[in-house]
Amino acid sequence: MIRTADATGTRLGKIARQILDGAAPGDIPIGSVSTVPMFDWREVKHWGLDVSTLPPDSRVLFRVPTMWEAYRWYVVGTIAVVGLQLALIAGLLTQRARRRRAEQIVRTREASLQKSYDRIRLLAGRLINAQETARASLAQDLHDDICQRLAMVSTAIDRLKTSSGDIQNTKTQQLLAMLARDAHGTFEVVRTLSHDLHPATLRVLGLLPAIKTHCVEVAKRHNVRVIFTTQGDFPYVPDDVAVCFFRVAQESLRNGVEHGSANRLTVSLTRSGDDLAMTVTDDGRGFNLDAAIRDGSGVGVISMEERARAIGGTLYIVSDVQRGTTIRINAPLNPHRAVSVTDVSRPPEAMPVAARSPVTS
Repeated sequence: MIRTADATGTRLGKIARQILDGAAPGDIPIGSVSTVPMFDWREVKHWGLDVSTLPPDSRVLFRVPTMWEAYRWYVVGTIAVVGLQLALIAGLLTQRARRRRAEQIVRTREASLQKSYDRIRLLAGRLINAQETARASLAQDLHDDICQRLAMVSTAIDRLKTSSGDIQNTKTQQLLAMLARDAHGTFEVVRTLSHDLHPATLRVLGLLPAIKTHCVEVAKRHNVRVIFTTQGDFPYVPDDVAVCFFRVAQESLRNGVEHGSANRLTVSLTRSGDDLAMTVTDDGRGFNLDAAIRDGSGVGVISMEERARAIGGTLYIVSDVQRGTTIRINAPLNPHRAVSVTDVSRPPEAMPVAARSPVTS
């Protein structure tokens, strides 16, 4: 128990303050300075004493501070700095990940744009060639068929001029019969060419009669069996959708007959709500879709895909060598629903299951 110097000095200071305030020294009561229990930290540790059991207000001298007590603020400052650095590093890593994702998206979009650009260039070149081919074919039909028929009609008329004038004459009747036959043949050829270019029934009567009439004409012209079925009501089909579906049916039937040597073809037209679907199947020899697109012979396929894309539709093509061909097109009748377009044209092993089953009715 020790009377500490600071306690004694405090007591003396209070007495001096009282004297300076005018108090008589004799009036100041005599008192003692309180003692304080003091302990040596080294002895406390030596004897294994618990500091919490020491008397209240005890003083422990020569106490060695712990690491936390000695360096607490350094530790706190270091942790704060390290935490701030970790937060900055995490932010930088997050920004780098976002930047990489953005760069990946940009690269993907650039690749898509480049692919679309290459596709457009390829399609433009093929369409030019197809246009020239169509013109050459039309010119050949006009020259070899219509012109020849008109020449025969002209010859028959000249021969009629030099005839006897008796309409009942056998020779005159033969010339008139030949003239009528050639004129009718010329009419049929011109009608077929006009219908192939743009059928009047599509504009006047609508999609359903136009496809049905075309199926009848294909069956009659090529001596094949064409089955046309429908499901649902078709009160009105927009012009752009009607033209697209008719051209897809026309191209599909033409390819099936001329290139696939098909004997039996089926056209199925279905409407469900605001969605219109058409499936064209044939039993021809089929073709390799990827090879046809690579070697440039698939202009008709690309044309059908682009037509479907233009109206917000989807085109599915399933074909394989000696297994026939199935072409399906889906499109919304409401043009405002044509927001996204999925263009699928792959071989059977890569097609979705839903695209392998044609619509039947």
